[in-house]
Amino acid sequence: MCGRFSAPSLTAAQMMEIMEGFLRGPFRVDADALPAAGGYNVKPTQQVSVLGGMEVPVLTTARWWFVPHWFDGRAEDWTQTTFNARIESASEKPAFRAAWAKGRCIIPALGYFEWTGPKGGRKPWFISVETNLPVIFMAGLASRLRDGTRTCAVLTRPAAPQIAGLHDRMPVIVPPEEIEDWITGRMGTEAAQGRLGTGWDGRFRFHRVAPLTRDAEGPEVIEPVGDSD
Repeated sequence: MCGRFSAPSLTAAQMMEIMEGFLRGPFRVDADALPAAGGYNVKPTQQVSVLGGMEVPVLTTARWWFVPHWFDGRAEDWTQTTFNARIESASEKPAFRAAWAKGRCIIPALGYFEWTGPKGGRKPWFISVETNLPVIFMAGLASRLRDGTRTCAVLTRPAAPQIAGLHDRMPVIVPPEEIEDWITGRMGTEAAQGRLGTGWDGRFRFHRVAPLTRDAEGPEVIEPVGDSD
């Protein structure tokens, strides 16, 4: 967890318009960023949109499978499973602690997927939250390798009671009013670990969806099927 999510199909200009509503300071767009995967079934190792930067935040893209900046090799050669990071321990882990200090980011999404049930009969669920914005923002950590490759991880925390029956962990979903404090580092470690992304209980929306195939991409991927029991 979180191993799949749905990304908004928005242009850089549209993302800028959304973010101008809650970022007090300036930010810029990386004109040389690789295209984001987009679509309703984004998978680890694909390119995703990120906004991060301690001084002037940058809207860019990154490969969704974190590789620490000190790794002397290609991103594809990194073998640890690091597309997620636990918010409780990321600040102290050798792979993540530099990014915790200087590589905080947010990753825009429509929602994410979880699975329930026994192996061989697992059922996927699509989970999001009620918000006035057209997207949600997952907290992340980002790095830049020596060859210029950007990578990122989604931060997770214990699941809110409303969705704990689906999975015991969830992405850290950042409320708009805390985005700037998170990505600029003004929010300290203790505050981030304690409260970031904890205010959504009672506001989650979730429903079962059809089994995901690797190449499924259309809006039908997140349409409800069956019941929600």
